[in-house]
Amino acid sequence: MSKPIILICGVPHSFTSMTANFLMNNGGYCDDTWDNPEFDLNYSRFESKELQLFLRDRKNFKDRDLSEFFDNLPKDKVVTLKAPMLIMFINEFEKFTDRPIKVVFVFRNPEDIILSSMNKGKKKSFIYFFERISWLYDFMVSSNLPVFTLVSERLLNKNEDDARRLLDFCELNRDAIDFSTIDSKKTKKRKVTYGKYRFANFFWKRLASFFKAV
Repeated sequence: MSKPIILICGVPHSFTSMTANFLMNNGGYCDDTWDNPEFDLNYSRFESKELQLFLRDRKNFKDRDLSEFFDNLPKDKVVTLKAPMLIMFINEFEKFTDRPIKVVFVFRNPEDIILSSMNKGKKKSFIYFFERISWLYDFMVSSNLPVFTLVSERLLNKNEDDARRLLDFCELNRDAIDFSTIDSKKTKKRKVTYGKYRFANFFWKRLASFFKAV
């Protein structure tokens, strides 16, 4: 019986790269990682080249067949493929392979996601990043594939129960969990400064008040 393909998705800046690296260090397999030359980031993202090309074409309303790519993946290994925004097209993947496919959806404190996104994507507004969290979450909820929702801060804190549940979901059987690539210092919460994030802070407080009222 073929081992599953694990698709690692989530909102950008929610530590999907850390999750992909963690799974690879604990028995996951991926041999087509690449770094997108359009971005200048000082860390590896462990993204799947084929899935990123698929995502690029689908965003441009073009079809891209991944059947041959999936057929050539080793059936005796748990294949871990990362592409955060792939969750938008997650229900298309069953047509490419008969192998079991599972989804790991990585999530993080929404405020930290937005502030991190605004720091790196300065041309976009707070509302844009807030809405992106909302609609990617909705895509995850509507997935026809099995989904494991991972709170990234729990993995950053090296919580063994959560890490074990994640590995069991991915069918990665490990006697000892390898946390060597997890940097717990990244759990430090971002501080909102008035000068840099005044509009984000303004909208965030009002949105929080709105949800409390509801």
